[in-house]
Amino acid sequence: MSNEEFEETIYGQVIPYTDEDDENYRYAIMVDNEEEYIVEPGTNSSQLEEYMDRWVRADVLITETDDGYFIKIRDIEPEESGWQYENEDRW
Repeated sequence: MSNEEFEETIYGQVIPYTDEDDENYRYAIMVDNEEEYIVEPGTNSSQLEEYMDRWVRADVLITETDDGYFIKIRDIEPEESGWQYENEDRW
């Protein structure tokens, strides 16, 4: 597979990420509880610690490789509305 790059806005939850081969990768953004977008080090990733386990909207540059999706963050902000339930009948 060739490395494909494209710009996208993603909505997801910031989660910790560990890579046994490279300790520089520390965060990922989980989208739809299934797809992990691994955050490349040094691309505004310092902000991610304060967003840990929170929902965010991120403008990113995605690189798709055989090893997964890697992202460079261009802009990120918390998604305050997230997936919150108003009550049992409405969400």
